[in-house]
Amino acid sequence: MAYQGNKRHPLSVTPIAAACAMLLWSTTALAQEDTLDTASKVVVTGIRGSIESSIAIKKDSDSIVEAITAEDIGKLPDSSIAESIARLPGLTAQRVAGRAQVISLRGLAPDFGVTLLNGREQTSTSNDRSAEFDQYPSELLGGVTVYKTPDAAMTAAGLSGTIDLRAVRPLDRRERTIAFNVRGEHNGNGSINSGWSANGGRASISYIDQFMNRTLGLAIGYAHLDSPGQQKEYKSWWWGQNNKLPPGNEDVTALKGAEVTATSRKQVRDGLMAVIDYKPNRDLRSVLDLYYSQFDQKEIMRGMMWNSADTVTYTNPQISTIGGTRLLTGGNIVNLEPIVRNDYNTRKDKLFAAGWNTSLRLANKWSADGDLSYSSAKRRETTSETYAGLGRSGSGAADNNFGFRIPTGAGLPTFTPSVDFTNPGIIKLADVGGWGHDATMHHPIVEDKLSAAKVNVKRELDGFFRDFQAGLSYSRREKSHEDVSQRYALKNNRALTTVDGDIIQPTTSLAWAGIPGVLSFDPRAALDRYYDKMPVDTDVAQQDWGVIEKQTLGYARLGIDTQLGRVPVRGNAGVQYVHVDQQARGKAVNGGVITDLTGGTSYNDLLPSLNLNFDLGEYVGDTYLRFGAAKTVARPRMSDMRAGIGAGVDATTRMWNGGGGNPNLEPWRANSYDLSLEHYLGKGSYVSAAYFFKDLKSYIYNQQREFDYTGFPNPSTVVPIQNIGTINQPANGQGGFVRGIELTASLQFGMFAQRLDGFGVQASASGTESSIHPNGPGTSEKLPGLSGVVANLTVFYEKNGFSARVSERYRSKYRGEVTGLFAQRAFSEILAEKQIDLQIGYEFQEGPYKNLSIMVQANNLNNAPYQTIQGSPFSSGAYAPERYTTYGRQVLVGLNYKL
Repeated sequence: MAYQGNKRHPLSVTPIAAACAMLLWSTTALAQEDTLDTASKVVVTGIRGSIESSIAIKKDSDSIVEAITAEDIGKLPDSSIAESIARLPGLTAQRVAGRAQVISLRGLAPDFGVTLLNGREQTSTSNDRSAEFDQYPSELLGGVTVYKTPDAAMTAAGLSGTIDLRAVRPLDRRERTIAFNVRGEHNGNGSINSGWSANGGRASISYIDQFMNRTLGLAIGYAHLDSPGQQKEYKSWWWGQNNKLPPGNEDVTALKGAEVTATSRKQVRDGLMAVIDYKPNRDLRSVLDLYYSQFDQKEIMRGMMWNSADTVTYTNPQISTIGGTRLLTGGNIVNLEPIVRNDYNTRKDKLFAAGWNTSLRLANKWSADGDLSYSSAKRRETTSETYAGLGRSGSGAADNNFGFRIPTGAGLPTFTPSVDFTNPGIIKLADVGGWGHDATMHHPIVEDKLSAAKVNVKRELDGFFRDFQAGLSYSRREKSHEDVSQRYALKNNRALTTVDGDIIQPTTSLAWAGIPGVLSFDPRAALDRYYDKMPVDTDVAQQDWGVIEKQTLGYARLGIDTQLGRVPVRGNAGVQYVHVDQQARGKAVNGGVITDLTGGTSYNDLLPSLNLNFDLGEYVGDTYLRFGAAKTVARPRMSDMRAGIGAGVDATTRMWNGGGGNPNLEPWRANSYDLSLEHYLGKGSYVSAAYFFKDLKSYIYNQQREFDYTGFPNPSTVVPIQNIGTINQPANGQGGFVRGIELTASLQFGMFAQRLDGFGVQASASGTESSIHPNGPGTSEKLPGLSGVVANLTVFYEKNGFSARVSERYRSKYRGEVTGLFAQRAFSEILAEKQIDLQIGYEFQEGPYKNLSIMVQANNLNNAPYQTIQGSPFSSGAYAPERYTTYGRQVLVGLNYKL
């Protein structure tokens, strides 16, 4: 495991960022050559066609936006829509189980953004609001538009930005199209658990057609994914002193627990998209969108973990000094009680979305449109744990010569047990950790439903304002979370139990961390055969909650199209009035007594917005200066809004104290300002520089507050002095700023010289900083999701059917939201990541194989590790390593064919 100190990662250390800066400030005089006039008349497809379409969307928008368009039907540029989005300037992805899953916009956590599908807000299978983008097959989407500045006519928009996933519109296509896509997949880590394949595949088919003299269009797409996951992980638990070392070493800090695990996954996703597009005449258009996906995941985790807190001693200690802190980095542990884990987990997600939009052109330059939508998300999850080892906790059965070596440089630690932990004759089922149960299982359940209706009227105008729009929308969202915790005890009064041979499976090797292997068995069969259920754990009742939000929104918006002197100006100005009514339910938990709780509040917001686009072409050819200003909001995390509380009366002070959610939370509110300068060099090239500033008027963080516990259950014999006590709960508090710069270049080199035609580069770099401390004033924690530096570089070649691209994504270290113990929300300090992807392809452009293309793709080519450090530093300020995970290279080989 590489030791990482608390070092800054400046922009200059990133080759991507350096390349991007040079591209941005390079001369553009060569773009005026005659070759540009010739090249601009060529209609291109594939990578270059996708870039040109995306640039056209950015250039024509009133707002500051970023866009991705598919190279062709079923061909977005990455295997995951999240990976494609993460390449856009100012956006970045967080890996979950090896997949790019959630997106941070401009340094703010995923919950600050809003995800739309065809312009409509979507529900989520997460515990809160953030979308999990691996639920959306990239093959079914025609493109993505990211709005960095809001528009008053958008009734669902985020504080950090808005991501709009777009399906194709069949009547916008020229002809019938049928496309097939098939790929085989291999994970470079191989099969690390017996019976779990490292191979998989994906396939999709898309059909687009027009009927009834092109008045009726139909688009249907189906995508299937069967993807393997193979994960090798080391994780340290915590570090501390009092380590029973020879005299003079009282200040030495030692690792107090760790785990080494091998996890294999089988991920199966089926997605279906359908669009019916009806346009009988130029005045009427009605479009129905339908989307459904089901994502099933099964995983087996096998490994070893241990607690070396107070019961162990050390021999042959090896001590290293790092950053002024003396660390125990090697030696042998005596009296260690390792725990062998065999866990089986499942998760099933279902998403459904339907939307119907009808637009009508009326007389006297009036038009109207109405929109109805429904979205739902369901998650069913099971996480289980089984424990085995040499004996029960404290029984004296231990490994008395457990070697370890923790490197202070790069690399994984090495652990060398002196006992054969694969031997079923000595490794028994037992509560080795002393946790009061012999196995456990959790069943988190999430359901999310959102219904919405919107009506909009518009009138075209002449003069300073080009049009006027007004509208009204109503939405109702209901989300719930439940968790059933089931503990298990071994039969025969929790007797040590030998695993029968018929459920023992081939040994799982952990040799990459020095451990030869661990006993492997079928944990599902073991739970059925050897365990009885214990009483249900009532403490998790706090995680049972539900939230209902009702939003009514009215808006008015004026489109601007005028001239200031010699400078054409277009854009929009508008205002929204928003009323939100929220109600929440939860549980009061105290000493096993559970009582239902409810609460809620309502609030109003007036949200003005302004977008201006100044055409500076009179002074600098094809150059635009954009300005945006708006008041924006992000509604609180739903898990924070729960009404659930756990509390009790302190026996010493006889005062109430507790913790829980807060159904009276109001949103994050901010004043946002944006400035962007864009210079276009033909259809496929541009450079831009942008600055943004978000002044958050408040931030939600946990606070110790006064609370009235009247009516709260108190089964204890301690009588409180009074009903007023303290509670630790999320509340609106002091805000701060988030600001940053974004530099972007997209250049096709054919504009500089004909011999370079086909070559190109896309590069972006952003630097972001914030004054906000999410745990309140005076604390040191960083804003979740904020990486100080985010950079992307893609170099590509495409000509005569050949295509190749290599991409690198970089983000500096950040504080990320992760799934913690028992599937609950937690935070982790994630170190910088640099991931390289490669794609090579060839498309037959004539002959019997015309429109057939072949492709080889390697994602995570450098097998970039996922690394974290402990959340609190040593006294010297240095940080201890926490997690080192590799997911393996993902190699895909595939065919695409279009009729």
